[in-house]
Amino acid sequence: MVSSQSGITELKSKTDSFIDSAYNPKGKDSLTNKKLKEMQMTEFLTQTPETEIYVEIKNDSIWRHTKQNGEMIGDYFMVQKDSGILNYYDKSKSVNYRKYDLFAKNHKYEIIENRKVIKEINGFDCYKLTLIEKDAQSDLGNTIYEMYVTDQIELPIHAVINLTKLVPNTFPMEIRISEEKLSGLAEQYELIKIE
Repeated sequence: MVSSQSGITELKSKTDSFIDSAYNPKGKDSLTNKKLKEMQMTEFLTQTPETEIYVEIKNDSIWRHTKQNGEMIGDYFMVQKDSGILNYYDKSKSVNYRKYDLFAKNHKYEIIENRKVIKEINGFDCYKLTLIEKDAQSDLGNTIYEMYVTDQIELPIHAVINLTKLVPNTFPMEIRISEEKLSGLAEQYELIKIE
């Protein structure tokens, strides 16, 4: 996250009351997001530094990591093509500390295809596809994936979202992930270059 010095000072000055009022150990989603909106701090968190995502295909798996200013941040993500299981590895690639099915059968999704909304990205024809992950228990509502996808790239799996399990023959070129009841904050992924 990027912020001005005044933004950091403002956040530090509110730390004690912020933690006291926002912490809810039994909640599915934290009350922190609501408190951020009340404090008008969402703009403070919307600017993110430029990062580069590296994707490497090895036999039956796809490895992904992120760099910022030439340094690796976070750990490795590895997706197995045959199962679509997302694995989290430490920086050494030797410790697999979590596995996650990107589209588990118990999740409900709504898919909205709009082939009339088109965009060219890196020379590929793309159309808009919206995926809504239904979550009645979350205080933030449903998770919304707004994407521009193409059917001109034939890869069995995507490094950010395993969409092919739900919508075959699609490859996301741009992805914007947001929460239904939290306006102003979103994750955004854009394809910069294909090698």
